[in-house]
Parts: sequence; structure tokens; C-alpha cells
Amino acid sequence: MTATAAAPDGARAALDLGTSRIRASVPALDVLVDRPSAAGDHVRAPAGRRTGRTAPARPIEHGIVTDAGACTRLTRRTLQEAGPGLRLRHILLAVPAAASGAQLGRAANAVRAAAGCPVRTMDAPLAAAIGAGIDPGDPTPRLILDIGAGIVEMAVIMRGRVHLARSIQYAPERPAGHNAPRLPEYVRERIPGGVTHLLNDLPAPLRRPARDGGLLLTGGGARLPSLPGRLTAEMSLTVTIAPDPARATIRGLARACRSPGLWQLTRT
Repeated sequence: MTATAAAPDGARAALDLGTSRIRASVPALDVLVDRPSAAGDHVRAPAGRRTGRTAPARPIEHGIVTDAGACTRLTRRTLQEAGPGLRLRHILLAVPAAASGAQLGRAANAVRAAAGCPVRTMDAPLAAAIGAGIDPGDPTPRLILDIGAGIVEMAVIMRGRVHLARSIQYAPERPAGHNAPRLPEYVRERIPGGVTHLLNDLPAPLRRPARDGGLLLTGGGARLPSLPGRLTAEMSLTVTIAPDPARATIRGLARACRSPGLWQLTRT
């Protein structure tokens, strides 16, 4: 985390709540906080598996807030680390494109309770596309594959919004001796079919432009070995990995906080 200047009260902050990592940015301070999403709270192991130990609580699963109180506490600590004592004007929160109204409300309420300011949202695939350098207002459809811990989102971005989206929720595998979660094989097998269905759901005149634009990979799973080559071979698409793909979403949110034009793409 670095800070280059003091920011006045009333700054905007960006927040990406992931199953594995929580990322917060205060663009006016040039600050980025990136930390594990496991809360400071601890929970007992389920009955039948008592070990005498407790495990860190995970308030976000599949990109969805499952424990609002723990999420509020985790968010409050993260925002205080990003801007100690800073009064915020707005929080811009990334949310799964497939999230229900109730899920969006739970996430926004948890973050609002932590920040004490209004919360606006942006679909995570749109934020990731912006963070990867795509012009969201382009009328040409662009294919995005955002691979997070617990959720994979396939989306078509066009004219400043998520035009179509599909998602796969899964339980990340954590092989012995490895800290990073791994994408299960059955999820890898489902991705080509999901992207194909997405293309087929587009109006016929948009399918060829979408294919010609290729598939952009974002999210922490974008650099999984063999995945880009496998997708290229199975789908005959050009596959590109975004720069620093794990942080594409928070970069896109931070850009939206700075740009009046992009801020208009957010919603309450």
C-alpha cells in the first residue's frame, strides 16, 4: 500500500469483495489494499469434526455476501487501512452480474454499515473489462471471462453494460501444500460450453464481431496453466490475458471513481 498525497474528506473508494481476497482503493490517495477475505472472526468446526481449533470466518462465498455482520467488520478494517480517519462520499462496489436483488441489497447494506456513506454498484465483469483497458462504451460486443475463487462469470460487454452473462459457482480446490485455490476440472470443462451458449444467445449480427474480438481473461484464475491454450483449441477463439488479471476489477472500479463518464455507468 502506498500513498502519495492527502485526500480531502468526501473522497470515493472502490471495493472488490472476493471469496479469497478483498481489495479496496482510494484513488484520491493512490492507495490499494489487498488482503485475504477471511475475517478476523473465528468459527468453530462443524459437529463431528471438533479439533479444538477455530477457523477464520469467510463472509463472502461465490462472490456473494453470506455473513453480513462479518462482512461489515472486514470491510471497515480494510477501509480504515486504506484511508485512516477518512470520511468517504461514496463506495463503488463490484457485484456478480448474476446476483439477485436480495443479494445485491445484502452486500450494499453490509458495506454501507461499514463505510457510513452511500454505496453504488457495478457488475464485476464490466469493472474488469474497464480495468483491462476496454472502452465500455464501444458498440462492438466483447467477451469477458472473469475467473474468481468460487465463481466464474462469462459476459458480453457492450455499450457500457453487461449485455449477457452466465456464471458457474464452485468450491475451490486447495491441494495439499498449496495456498492458492485451484479451478476444478469439471469447471474447466464447462467454460467452453458456457461461452458458446453466450455467443449463441446474441443476435445473429453480433456473433461474428464478438468472436472476432476474442476472449479476454480476468480474475485470479486467468493465469492457470494450460487454460488459455485449452480454450483457444476448443473454441477457436483468440484468448488474451489482462495485465495483472487478479486486480483488473479493482482497477476498473478505481477508474470509474475518477471519471464522470464512467461513474454514470454505476447504479444504486
